[in-house]
Amino acid sequence: MRSGSRRLSVQADTDGRRTPVGINIGIGAGFVLVAAVVAAPIPVQDTGWRFAVVAVAVGWSAVVCVDQVALAPVALLGWLVVNGFLVDRFGELSWHGSSDLYRMMLLVMAGALGLAAGEARHQISQLRTRWRAEAEWHALVAHINEEEKRDA
Repeated sequence: MRSGSRRLSVQADTDGRRTPVGINIGIGAGFVLVAAVVAAPIPVQDTGWRFAVVAVAVGWSAVVCVDQVALAPVALLGWLVVNGFLVDRFGELSWHGSSDLYRMMLLVMAGALGLAAGEARHQISQLRTRWRAEAEWHALVAHINEEEKRDA
């Protein structure tokens, strides 16, 4: 019984409609690393702008992937990159007190906003598809009714 339920869960994840979590983490990591490279030339005095580039990357990866499970490692990676390379510019991680907590909270909020935007985009796309199918169905029914009236 237990192996059957495991098989069903694997099948549900690999049925071709969902991207695997590992791929989504890789996509998010790519966004974060590109953002770090983009943020590196920004002057050190503008730490808010340097952080904002990475926060936007975390949010954008959430919009693209719409994967809650993958968002946690991506946000953590974003925080580590900000802490190690944009705040402490030599790759050393250190604790900066409450400012580190605020940075992590802002990354999580950026990811949550990205998830909401990505889910809204997905829902709108599904709604448009459903409306299009309904319109085609009604057009087909109307065409069949016209054919029946003409034949009668």
